[in-house]
This record gives sequence, C-alpha cells and structure tokens, in this order.
Amino acid sequence: MKRVTLAGRSASSPQGLVCHFCQLSVSRRATSLAHLPRIVPKSRPVSHSLRPQSSTPNLRVQLASPLLPVRPFASTSSAASSPETAIRELSKEASAIRNSDTVPANETVVNLLQRCQQIAEDLVSHEHDQDERSATNENNAISPLLNLDEKKSPPAGGRTNQTSPVRDPKLAESVSRIVTDLLKDKKVFISPEALAHFTTTQTLLRRPEHFPEIFHLYANKPVPEENSSPAKFHKANPKNVNSAVPADQANQALDVAIAQKNLSLVMAIIDNTFCAPAFHRAKIFKKAAVPLAALAAAPAACYTLASWASTFQNTMDPSTATGIAFAASLAYVGGTSSIGIMAITTANDQMERVTWLSGIPLRHRWLREEERAAMDKVAVAWGFKDLYMRGEEVGAEWEALREFIGMRGMILDKTELMEGMQ
Repeated sequence: MKRVTLAGRSASSPQGLVCHFCQLSVSRRATSLAHLPRIVPKSRPVSHSLRPQSSTPNLRVQLASPLLPVRPFASTSSAASSPETAIRELSKEASAIRNSDTVPANETVVNLLQRCQQIAEDLVSHEHDQDERSATNENNAISPLLNLDEKKSPPAGGRTNQTSPVRDPKLAESVSRIVTDLLKDKKVFISPEALAHFTTTQTLLRRPEHFPEIFHLYANKPVPEENSSPAKFHKANPKNVNSAVPADQANQALDVAIAQKNLSLVMAIIDNTFCAPAFHRAKIFKKAAVPLAALAAAPAACYTLASWASTFQNTMDPSTATGIAFAASLAYVGGTSSIGIMAITTANDQMERVTWLSGIPLRHRWLREEERAAMDKVAVAWGFKDLYMRGEEVGAEWEALREFIGMRGMILDKTELMEGMQ
C-alpha cells in the first residue's frame, strides 16, 4: 500500500489533466455539464497551449450548415412563375402586336399562342389535381362508414372536370380574350398552327363562344403580307383547300359546345366547318384524288397489259387478242370499282339517329358524311339515352333540331331504323 501513494499521482497529475481535457473536448456533446466546474479550474493553466485547434471551428460549421436560407428562394421562384404574372406578360405582348402598324411574323403569333396553350394546360392540370385530392380525402373520410366500397367507384371530381370550366373564371377569361383578340386583329394571319393552338386553348378553358367567328375568319379573312408596314392585304379564297378547318379541330369545338347545351352555337360551328365548300374540296383532294387518278389511268394500264398478254398466244390475230383481253380486264376493274364505291357510299352501320332521305345522290352522301355524323352526335346528346324512349322527345329545341336536320336532306329517327320497329 505504501507504493501506491497519492503523491505519485499528484506528480503525474498535469498529464492526467491534459488527457482528460482532450477527451472532454472530443466528446463535448456526450459529457455532462455537471463535471465542468471541477475540471476547468484545474486545466486552465495548460488549456490554452495544449487545446486542439480544429475541434471548435468544425463544430461551428456543422451547427451553421442546416441554417442555410433555402425557402426564400423557392418562394421567389414560385411567385415569379405564377399564372397571373405570365398572363400579364402575354397580354402586354399581344397588345403590342395589335397596336403596331407592322404585320407580325407567323412565328411570333404561333409562339404567343403556344404559351397561352401552356398556361391553359397548367390551369386545367392544377384544377384536376385539386379535384383528385378532394375526392381522395372525401373517400378516406367516408370509407369507414361505407365499408370501403366507395374507393372502387371513380372519383366524382375526375368526371366533372372534363365538362366543367376552370374554377378560376378570371384567369380563364383572360387567356381566352388574349387568343381571341389576337386572331381577330386584321394584321394577324391565321395559319393552321395558330388555329390548332387556338382550338386547343379554348377547348381546355371550355370557352366555345368564339369558335364560329374564328372559323369563319380562317376561310374569309384577308391575307396580310408578312412584315409589311403599312399592312398590305390579299383577297382570300373561301373555297380553297387550305381554307378548310380540320375535322379533328371541328370535333373538339363541337364537343365543348354540346357539353354546354348551346344548340345555336352547335349549329353555327357545323355551318362553318363541315358545311363549308372548302371542307368538301379538301375531302375530295385528300381522300378521292388517288382513287380517281387510278380509275382515270385504268384504261391505259389495261390496254398495256392486254397488249403484253396477246404475245403469249398464237391461236388468233394479235389485235383481236388484245381487244378481248382489254375488254375483259377493263370490265373486271370497272365491276370491282363499282362494287367498292357502292359499299363505301351506302354504308350505314355508323348511323344511329340521323340518316339520309331517299333520293339523295350517293356522291353527296359520301361528301357530307361528316356533316351527318355531327348532326347524329347532336341528336344523341339532346335526346333520350334509353333506346326505347327515342322518338318521344318534345320541346322547342328538339323541334328546331328536327326541322334543321330535315332541311339538310336528312331525317331524324327514321321509323324503319328505330329500336323495336323493324
């Protein structure tokens, strides 16, 4: 016991104090604050010379790193890209184009309309997300009461979003007014790309009121000379193939007008799209030009084939063999072509409520098939959904629709084609 004395430990006490202080600085967070008053006075003479220099600065950096200001930048970027700010910028650009005396370039107009379409898509997607979120919350709230059966049904918000307008009518009206006023300006040329962006934007915003006017201007508006100042105009040809409104865009506008149950607007859209002479010419050029050219070249092709085939026989004169082969091949081509034309022009499987009156030429039936299909879509939307209740509709709008269809050479609810009347 005499060898283990307290004096030995006191002689080596400075090293013990320094080592203990180093351990304290390394594990500073794990050491209790209750031991500091007993250790700090003893280590004060040597703490300044032997204390590690890298422990405290590292601790300060680790404590300061989570406090970097991140949220103010996010809020600033979201505010800068808000729909209100983008709409104000687009309104200024559109006003500058309308107030200028120079005809704008087509790329400038298309770019502006494309940005308006992007804003409309953002508005619709935002409303769709809110509807899905509210529908999910509602289903989660009532699912314990309904035994989890409501989750299997489609959300109510997703269904009504396709036919209901955007919930913020001011933003939707602002975007709709920008694109409409821009295309109505006499210095702006309505190109096919511009018309496509306009139709898509108004369809997303559920604003079909200006479709008939813009469709009419697309075919009849004077064509301005690009980059001319003052503006120079050329007369438009309403019957030109390029003046026809594409069928898919016309159907988009028609669907929006039908969803709003505006019969006069529906008829105006049909008159300016499917009933236009340019639409009929475009259909002939796109769908009938190649078959008609083939039929026109069929006699020459048949004669060439008959002359070549007559060289493979020696039982009759070559001219006689050529004539027989030419007549046979021409009769075959003519017969098969006639059967194909009859099958195309007399097909009625797609007809549901509106059919053609007796005596309408087959070429007119084929040429005006899109018009009849549009009338059929309107009749289905306005009438009863039950097949056995069709034909019993009454009302001023229904009678006006029946009369309008009859004036176009069609008949609504032909008795022989109704369900249960065959």
